[in-house]
Amino acid sequence: MDVLAVYNHPVETLGNFKKFLQIKKEIMAEELKGDEKFDALIIMGGPMSVYESDKYHFLNTEMQLIRQAYYQNKRVLGVCLGSQLIAEALGGKVIKGPHGQEIGIQKVKLLGNLKEFMKNEEITVFQWHGDTFSLPIDAELLAYNRNYFQAFKTKRILGVQFHTEVDAKMIEDWIRIYGGDKRLIDEVRRAEDELERNSEKIIKYWLSL
Repeated sequence: MDVLAVYNHPVETLGNFKKFLQIKKEIMAEELKGDEKFDALIIMGGPMSVYESDKYHFLNTEMQLIRQAYYQNKRVLGVCLGSQLIAEALGGKVIKGPHGQEIGIQKVKLLGNLKEFMKNEEITVFQWHGDTFSLPIDAELLAYNRNYFQAFKTKRILGVQFHTEVDAKMIEDWIRIYGGDKRLIDEVRRAEDELERNSEKIIKYWLSL
């Protein structure tokens, strides 16, 4: 399977997802032309917002690729910003989260066949976001918490608002570049094994769609 991974920022990479996937190509979003060929598409996170597409024109190109994949029934996985791009591209709306930012290790509750696949009612994830989204009209909600939607699917497309791909080194890089509480590094270090196990299950679920 020809998997194209798109990065919106150099420090927000596939992380531990790479252990469970054969990645054909990794590309920075600003390098996209819009005519890329792929069997499956992964779009990772970034510090920008979907509603800043006038400033970050590559966000429009990513949404174009998402719509193309949707109509061609190809797999797409979107993480954090990637999930918001999926929502916006397919008819949802991304807004600044009315309940504020979510940052740190948290639990999210699972629904539907993701809950069945994970064999659990909730999973541990890492959060670092301030935006949220409404669902595309034909999407199924798969995870939530008290504040926001956390995961959804439509056809073979999966969006996850949270992160499981991170480790302590990645969070150290994020804090160095974005700022933030250094205690998050140890918080993630303690959860690394569980996050990696959840990544493996999420990738397997995505590949089952």
